[in-house]
Parts: sequence; structure tokens; C-alpha cells
Amino acid sequence: MTFSLRTFLITLMLIIAGAIGYGEIRYLNGWYAHSATVNADYALKKQKAEAKLVPIEQKAATANADGKVIYRTITRDVVKYVQDPNRTVCRFDDVAVSMRQRAIDAANTIPGFDEPSMQTQSGGKGQ
Repeated sequence: MTFSLRTFLITLMLIIAGAIGYGEIRYLNGWYAHSATVNADYALKKQKAEAKLVPIEQKAATANADGKVIYRTITRDVVKYVQDPNRTVCRFDDVAVSMRQRAIDAANTIPGFDEPSMQTQSGGKGQ
């Protein structure tokens, strides 16, 4: 039983190609498994974050609706004031000052917007 050099080299190349192909397949399977784990972790984090935002968004929507009613009233008064023929006179009468103060008071009394933001994580260890 004699082996030729060419047969030996072809056999060796096939074994090497098979080993490389097997290694690639194992590597890619590991990479895809890791990718699936990372994506699942991200989906869970995203779901938790969205669950935390639901009550905050509801509070903001309520505050927004309350603010619209207040600002609609103020806007109506401003339109009346602007349509006054004497509006070009540059003086701050009681009506203008009271409208400005009502707008400031309305902005300061809308509930839900004075609370601290959710992003209070410190950049310490473990994050």
C-alpha cells in the first residue's frame, strides 16, 4: 500500500478545510446565541422602562389637558387686548400685567412637571 504525495496533500487539505468549516460553524452558533441573549435582555429592559413610563405619561397628559384649558382662557384675553386700538401705546397697564402674571401662575401650578426626571442613575460601578 503506497501513498502518493498528491493523495496525502489532498487528504490533508480536505481535513484542514473540514476543521476550519467546523470551527466557523461553531463560532457562528456561539455568536448567534450571544446575540439572542443580548437582544432578549434588551427587550426585557425596554419593557420595564416602558412600564415605568406609563404612569408618568398619564400624569403628563392630564397636566397637559389642564394647561390647555388655562392657556385657552389666557389666549382669549390676550386676543382681546391685542385687538384694542390703543395697543401700540407702550405702557404696561394693569390688564397687561395681570395677564402676564396669570400666565406665569398657570405655568407654575400645572401639576406633574415639577418632579425630578427619571434619569437619576449615577455612573458608578456595576452599570
